Amino acid sequence: MSNKKILTLNLLIAVVALYGWWMFTNWANWEKNNEVGMQFVSVMGLTVLGGILFVLFVLPRIGESIGAFFYSAPAKIEPDAFTKAAAKVTQGDYEGAIDAYREIANDEPDNRFPIIEIAKIQQDHLGNVDAAIMTLETAIESKEWPVNDASFMIFRIQDLYLNEKDDKVRAKELLQLVIEKFPDTRHSANAHHKLNELNQAG
Repeated sequence: MSNKKILTLNLLIAVVALYGWWMFTNWANWEKNNEVGMQFVSVMGLTVLGGILFVLFVLPRIGESIGAFFYSAPAKIEPDAFTKAAAKVTQGDYEGAIDAYREIANDEPDNRFPIIEIAKIQQDHLGNVDAAIMTLETAIESKEWPVNDASFMIFRIQDLYLNEKDDKVRAKELLQLVIEKFPDTRHSANAHHKLNELNQAG
């Protein structure tokens, strides 16, 4: 705030204070003499002075605070581990991406996403379907996964055997595994459906 604005603000505050003091000292006399008009006029005058003070000095400060809240530059956001791993894929550093996802898998052993991404990189970018299958199979055998995660990975392996290796026998075995391992679930019903399609196709 400039010196001129500070001087104006102080002067306006002084005027408001003097006016308020004058109104306060005369209020009792006005009330005693039933001078309602003077009371009304004095209140209106104080309201006008307060409004000028608010509009000229308080309101702009509120506007600046709101503007700073919504439009100021946000704090620099550091990329997380997933973003860094995905960036390596974009850069063509597939081995580096696999290493990054493996670190995430070690830090978050209950998260299937890094395992799936590793297998995807091995299949799509490195052309190594066997490595992708091994990654998924090793993950499944490493721990007791929740039903959704385990069935997802088994279906993924089944898809690789069927569509990448053209091994219908192994694909059917994996569908049967889902049926036996997760009975009375939607995964089992889905496996039944896929198995029927394969059997009908011969």
